Amino acid sequence: MKEQQTKSAKFQFKNFRISRSIIEIKSDKIGNSFKLGFKPKGFIYKKDSFFRLQLGVLIEDNKKAIKIEIVAIANYIFDSEIEQKELERYFYINAPAILFPYIRAYISSLTTLSGISPVTMPTLNMQPLGEELKKNTVEVDN
Repeated sequence: MKEQQTKSAKFQFKNFRISRSIIEIKSDKIGNSFKLGFKPKGFIYKKDSFFRLQLGVLIEDNKKAIKIEIVAIANYIFDSEIEQKELERYFYINAPAILFPYIRAYISSLTTLSGISPVTMPTLNMQPLGEELKKNTVEVDN
């Protein structure tokens, strides 16, 4: 078996946490369709080659029986030699796409542990969120 050298990725997910989590259950008769909203914010720390994504998520069923509000914060590091255009793709497209499966799993667990049927969010193309995230991203001086 031949040994291979592995190279670190130019953009790496380090960790995430849920900084806010609210669930309101008004009825056991939850609707079968959900309205899903996002509120993204980004923080670029160029000196530290660090990007922080704050992603707010609001979920509400069509019967208004359940409402879930989540704020997740994800941290990423990047290679300082990456070209700006490539770096923006990582920030605005890849970062939300990497974080979203963790949010999906969290919401499924949260609803199940709350004694109701699990809310399973669909997989989504997070690319449309990129423009809003770009507008809501600031560069932070250290």
